[in-house]
Amino acid sequence: MSLKFTLVGALLAAAAAAVPNARVTSTKVTSSTKVTSSTKVTSSTKVTSSAATTSPATTSAATTNSVLSSVLSSVGVSLQTNATDHGTVVPYVSQCPLPVTSTTTSSQRYAPSIVWPFVTGSEFINWTTYKSNGANLGGWLEKEKTHDPIWWDQHVPDANDEWTFCETLGSQCGPVLEARYTSFLNTSTIDQLATVGVNTLRIPTTYAAWVTVPGSELYHGTQQVHLRTITNYAITKYNMHIIIGLHSLPGGVNSLDIGEALGHDAWFYNATNLHYSFEAIDAVLLFIALSGHINSFTIAPINEASDNLAGFGSAAGLSVNATNWITTYIDGVIKRTAILDKRIPIMLQDCFQGGAYWSPLFDASTNLVIDSHVYYFAAAGTYSEYVLPAVCGQAAYIADLETKFPTFIGEWSLQVMYNNSLAERKTIFDTQRYAWEKFVSGGSFWTAVSYSNTTVDGEGTQRDYWSFIDLINEGVITSSTNESYCS
Repeated sequence: MSLKFTLVGALLAAAAAAVPNARVTSTKVTSSTKVTSSTKVTSSTKVTSSAATTSPATTSAATTNSVLSSVLSSVGVSLQTNATDHGTVVPYVSQCPLPVTSTTTSSQRYAPSIVWPFVTGSEFINWTTYKSNGANLGGWLEKEKTHDPIWWDQHVPDANDEWTFCETLGSQCGPVLEARYTSFLNTSTIDQLATVGVNTLRIPTTYAAWVTVPGSELYHGTQQVHLRTITNYAITKYNMHIIIGLHSLPGGVNSLDIGEALGHDAWFYNATNLHYSFEAIDAVLLFIALSGHINSFTIAPINEASDNLAGFGSAAGLSVNATNWITTYIDGVIKRTAILDKRIPIMLQDCFQGGAYWSPLFDASTNLVIDSHVYYFAAAGTYSEYVLPAVCGQAAYIADLETKFPTFIGEWSLQVMYNNSLAERKTIFDTQRYAWEKFVSGGSFWTAVSYSNTTVDGEGTQRDYWSFIDLINEGVITSSTNESYCS
């Protein structure tokens, strides 16, 4: 089987020329390159060229290297080998950057004056100065059983990831998902987010929203139509900034349901899957080019990648070889984005290594922003009464450690490991929202809509601590930040 690597540089250039705000910074377009799949060879770092869903046939190392070289030369990059030059590793454990310890807390609360910025006109975002008051539209165009369990169990209760969900439903998967894309959230959701000053939407998608990968069970349908409706509305009515994220990549990036499917991590060292990843990026770029608002977008090409599931959420979750593969991919994304406009930022999710780990691997001139995730729901020793000073200290630590590139807290929530308290939610929310604004480039709460009915330690269910819209309705999230523990 062969794959035709269709590059859309010419389309991007033409679209950019037709958009008033666009500036084409490169017109280099590579002709179509044939990429041969169904090969699997081991070299110093095992690189294969078979699609993750096919049965590979063994061939020569030279053929495998040739396939990879063709993919990389098509986007104008080389395979990176400098990962050992990485910087300081943040000691993440269970998705928390530092241990949370018991301490005496103060009853003093603060009401800082915050003016959230909005990028207007043809201005491009500068993440060094921008402050995000954001919300994720998670569980919408990439379905997660955790955040939509009642709907999920009505269809395929035994499935634990979207891959198996669609594999089980077969031809009915498309209609079922399309109906849920419409009912899960809509423009009224955006209206409600705007009432509390949300200026940023981080929107995760599967790669299947952008490209059809042979053998993949993920649904490729009209996700882009739904995305266009929401993003156009958010941009034109509220000047919100949009982060388009690829939560999954072909083959799987972390062996979790969010990376493609449980047990899937074949994105690493697979030339064919890398090829399809670049095709997905081209489709994202074309979507942005045709929006009429290319300055309103940031691209997040990867999320929480890990080639060691046992170490996921910690520094042990990513190897040096995997780091080289990711930086190679990010280099290609930067090259592809520059064809449209190099002022469009690239957001690199730090894979629980911290921003300082990645910064030596990129030139300071790169339009890059680091996306760090900070959660307390699985961090040992995290009680609701101890989390407040931890938030303030960890935000300052993250900011002090990485100064080359701006850092954004792309995911955070209110649930802690022990003794969750409904009454403490506003203080924990205000403290995090202020800490991320004060020390880094703001954050984006996970998630706008959640129907999770899993009980938590203490009071309530996960929905009480993870659903932004419900928290607005209950008066926990307000436009003002007036119960912050940090000063």
